[in-house]
Amino acid sequence: MGIDRTVWWGVSCDDGGMRPVIRTLLRVGALAGAGFAGEKALARRVRTRQRGDDHLLVPPADVRHLTVPAHDGGSLHLLERGEGRPLLLIHGITLNAELWSPQLHELASDFRVLSLDQRGHGRSVAGDDGYGMAQLGRDIATVLTRLDLRDALVVGHSMGGMAALNFAVDHPDVLHERVSGLGLVATAAARPVVPLLVPRATALGALIVDRLDSGKPVRSMRFSGNDLSLFLIRTVFGKDPSSAAIEQVRASIEGTDEDAIQRLLAGILHEHDTTERLGDVDVPAFVVVGSRDLLTPPMFARLMVENLPDAELTVLPQAGHQLMQERPDDVARLIRDLAERTEGAAGVLAPTGS
Repeated sequence: MGIDRTVWWGVSCDDGGMRPVIRTLLRVGALAGAGFAGEKALARRVRTRQRGDDHLLVPPADVRHLTVPAHDGGSLHLLERGEGRPLLLIHGITLNAELWSPQLHELASDFRVLSLDQRGHGRSVAGDDGYGMAQLGRDIATVLTRLDLRDALVVGHSMGGMAALNFAVDHPDVLHERVSGLGLVATAAARPVVPLLVPRATALGALIVDRLDSGKPVRSMRFSGNDLSLFLIRTVFGKDPSSAAIEQVRASIEGTDEDAIQRLLAGILHEHDTTERLGDVDVPAFVVVGSRDLLTPPMFARLMVENLPDAELTVLPQAGHQLMQERPDDVARLIRDLAERTEGAAGVLAPTGS
């Protein structure tokens, strides 16, 4: 069982932990029904600020670009900076490799930092297999293998963490040979909904896929550049977010392939559940979540730690879902701590089937 090193538990771990989510959804619905009383009134509700470290949100000037062929004819784009032990960073749905810019700045002195554009995001293109959690997991295995990365740390945020878990349970041979530690940032081992709603979430995911496959229209999930989108994106951040970080997320959403958004969201709702197999993920891991995370609240982080063999939990007070932007120093500290815990550990376990 994992170790619970909670910094501060801001949200209950029972179903009551979803109350902030429900309150936010009701607030958004009420504002929408009232017409937001004009764009200026809505803008006043969005509290943001400029921060002294906003320059870290921009990729370093000396970042390198890599392209790795995917297994199905697609292509996987990565940003690379630094030398040494590999650190592979995986972003969430509708985001892209540049969202890890603070880590490309801060960690390249200690690691060979590689930030992956997941298929359908940034500059990566899906191949014949299209989109799904299994494909995302296999892409991670492909990058690790084709770049011959060893003793690597793999850190995933949100859907990137889900992809990392799918990689770990579906490709144990690659995991044991090439990866010595996992970082799970604001994510979940299964659909991030309370148990009561799992059947409905699964049905919704299946319905989206069915409509897409049959050519029927599906409501666009892309935000437009208006104050409503600004308000909705603001809710995924914690206290006093940077306005530049919010705009970066909005621009990434608008630049993401619509089919990728719809099919990957459907995949999360319909098929993502690694809970029963987490006991096989026998590499050290850290799990970190913000106390104000409304998308993957702390209850889901705790469930992962309870099921992973060797995981440590950190809850960051007042932080939201975008921890790599909101709390880059904390994320860097956790990555360095994981590196110390796992120094030289990769390759100790023989690959499965050897």
